[in-house]
Amino acid sequence: MAVLRRLAPAVLKAVFLAVIVFFIVRNIPLKLSDITSFLFKANVEFYGSMALFAFFLMLQAGIWVLIVNAVGREGRHSGERGGSLRLLPGLHIFINSQFAKYIPGGFWNYAGRIVLASRAGVPLNAQFSAIIYENILLVSAALIYALMLAVSLGTPPQLILVGVVVGGTLVYFYYPRVTAWTGRLFERASKWKLLQRAIARFSGPFGDTRLSGARALLTRNQFFGYLACFLGSHFIMGIAFWMLTGSFSGEHIGLFYAAGTFATSWLLGLFSPLPGGLGVREGFLVYFLSLKLGADVALHISVIARLWNIMAEVAFWAVIQSLTYLKRKVKVYET
Repeated sequence: MAVLRRLAPAVLKAVFLAVIVFFIVRNIPLKLSDITSFLFKANVEFYGSMALFAFFLMLQAGIWVLIVNAVGREGRHSGERGGSLRLLPGLHIFINSQFAKYIPGGFWNYAGRIVLASRAGVPLNAQFSAIIYENILLVSAALIYALMLAVSLGTPPQLILVGVVVGGTLVYFYYPRVTAWTGRLFERASKWKLLQRAIARFSGPFGDTRLSGARALLTRNQFFGYLACFLGSHFIMGIAFWMLTGSFSGEHIGLFYAAGTFATSWLLGLFSPLPGGLGVREGFLVYFLSLKLGADVALHISVIARLWNIMAEVAFWAVIQSLTYLKRKVKVYET
């Protein structure tokens, strides 16, 4: 029995890893021979775009760490316990849980992130708030780039500008009221017994088994500051996708058109019932790119874009694993 208890964690990890690899492979609509052939023939611009996209993913993870620490500080001001999350462990948690998004269900990457962050001592209040803020900010940034795409497709820019200014002004001035209402709602939800029991079962092994009434919320300046961070990281994502399209067609489409296309396709992919926006995202990539590059090139890019995305995530994971390993070796050497 003792042997089974020792082997159970390793077996569960192996099974979970096998499931993730299985669904990742299913997300790539190419045969292994096609993938190897393409990778050998791909040009420098393709690999440069992949490296830049991996850097974009690192920025996304870094912003998440900043949000976790920011809401954690606000939570501690109102009575929550817990420490801050350092950058490298935060990046490690983010990318290690990221691959679980390919498992059907759409929440496994967040579940894995909560488990790993709980093990690192991050309060549940800060984690749940950070996930909510992260998604709101991501959608907001993608929506702004989608509006840029709308302008490229002929929508009057004056209409878009007025909408953005009015919407931004309303959010800015009514933000304190919205956050106050959200804080009260969070306090009520923290008292729900059903939710408390689910959290206790899920995160009990890692110490933090409850949601407290502490308000782990971003201030108005923090919210708009992190929105600016996401807009900047999305611009780097747009440059990476712009380079990807150029590596196929031999000629570049507009930079903002490329950024808007990828952001809009990701945004619309949220409505896909399949993991990672599979199907919907590719369909809209084909549609928007075919308006500029032709249907054949657009279809080719949409298929390879999925492989390109996964390869960038693997590159991100490899970099973080290497840095973590080197840090451990340095600590061993110092002791």
